[in-house]
Order: sequence, then structure tokens, then C-alpha cells
Amino acid sequence: MSNKIETTNISAMIEQNGFGKISDNIEAIVKFVQSMKGGEHVIFLWNNEENKKQMISEFFKQQVRGESSGLFSVEPTEIQAIKNILYQNFYNTHKSVFLDKAVEKVTRAISANNSNKSTRYAFEDDTWLMKRGLKKEVLDTEKALGKEVDKNLSLFCMDHRHDLDDDDETVEKLIKAHGYIIIDEPLALYKWKNGSSTAATLSQA
Repeated sequence: MSNKIETTNISAMIEQNGFGKISDNIEAIVKFVQSMKGGEHVIFLWNNEENKKQMISEFFKQQVRGESSGLFSVEPTEIQAIKNILYQNFYNTHKSVFLDKAVEKVTRAISANNSNKSTRYAFEDDTWLMKRGLKKEVLDTEKALGKEVDKNLSLFCMDHRHDLDDDDETVEKLIKAHGYIIIDEPLALYKWKNGSSTAATLSQA
């Protein structure tokens, strides 16, 4: 029997793992993504390609672009003034140690950032890596990073929900590794209940 995650059940799974919904308002969620702070580890479990593109664009708004910002993407990005690393190219070079090398790359970017703004990195779709046999590495890396990352890093992870539909164990592990969860269809932002205070502000937006 299929263990497929139905759209109506993803919210229940998130809440069962200790998260509370803090907004289903698009403007409030966009504002949150634009203003992500250092230390925040967010995952976007997306279904709609256009929604994913919008969130990436909002994350790298002009005021937070720079040499310390980077995006791992499947296709080249049109966003200017950020480092764009293609999954395929990085994988061709590093194979099974992709995640280790990616962590090293982000760590160097943090060290090189002399501004008063956090380094911003986004990973467009780590199911690309899972399809190539690196699921364990993705999950182990996410777990090791934890719900809060380096205070000088804003980390935005993304996974295509459609590619995880038959794997609710993986979805649950991804959820548990982050401090914030965003989903689309239905759009919502969740925060780990034991985390600190942004919730009160957003819930009133």
C-alpha cells in the first residue's frame, strides 16, 4: 500500500513534530523570507515551481546580495551578484562528498564575510541529490546542522515535495532538522514551538 503524503496531511505531520503555524499570509511569509536572520535554518517543501522561484528571489533581494551569498541550483539563476553553483557541476567534481564540500564552501563564505549582514545560502532542491544516492548524506547533514545554524548564516533549504510523496520518513527527518518550515499548496509558515519569538509578530501580519 502506498505511504503517499496527501496535501491535507503535511500540515498535520509538521504540527505532530512540535511546530506551530504562525502565518498563512503570503505577504507575511515573503517578509519573513526577505528578513531571515543569522542562525535561522529554514526548509521550503514546495510543489509549485513558480512558488519556489519566488521564494529564492525574495531571499536574495538586492539589499542582501553580495559576494558571501550563494545558491545551489539545478539550472543557472538570473539573480545577479550572488555565487551560483550548479548541482550537476559540483556533483561531477565531488560525487559522494558533495555535502561535505558544500558545507566547507559555505563555511569559507561565512569566514570571508566582512559585512554586518549574515551570509545567505540557499539549496534549491536537495531531492536532486537524493535521486543520485545521497539521501543519507542529505539527512545526516541536515541533522548535524540542527534547528539553528551559525549565527552569521541564514540557510534556506528546499525540497520538491512531489519527489518525496512516497517517503514520509524522509519528510519527517527533514522537518525535525529545521527551525522553520514553509509549505505551499496550502501556503503556510511553521515555527518550532521551542524556538524564540518571531511567531507573535508574524501571526498578527
